[in-house]
Amino acid sequence: MKKLFIGIFLISGIKLSYAQNAVIPVSITSVFEGTWQYKTRFQTNTVKIRFEQGKDYALFMDIGSGEAPAKILRAAVKGKLLVITAIQNQNDDIELEVIDRKLILRVKRVLWNKEGNRLHSDSVLTDQRIFRRIVQPHKP
Repeated sequence: MKKLFIGIFLISGIKLSYAQNAVIPVSITSVFEGTWQYKTRFQTNTVKIRFEQGKDYALFMDIGSGEAPAKILRAAVKGKLLVITAIQNQNDDIELEVIDRKLILRVKRVLWNKEGNRLHSDSVLTDQRIFRRIVQPHKP
């Protein structure tokens, strides 16, 4: 019984130490974090990106025009990009990149079959929006 307890304790300790090693660099968080806005003549779309300490993902909040509740998605860091993978009936594949202090949001449409599996298509429709930062978070 004592050996079993020690084994479980060691395994859980290893998992906890592994989970805390996934720290997102400050260079990535400072570039992406804040409130971004896309404006046209007839609409305004607002998004917020926030990083929580000790987490290996960013929270992407699509506020939109503010008329509907915000949609919150998890974005994984892949190199210099934030990537949100597609979830059926929720969102398509999304890539976020900051170039020249502008947030480039690319959406790749995803098709699903009846069983809920992704269909791979040669003609992937891509949409792109350019957001400008309106609020940068203050660090204490």
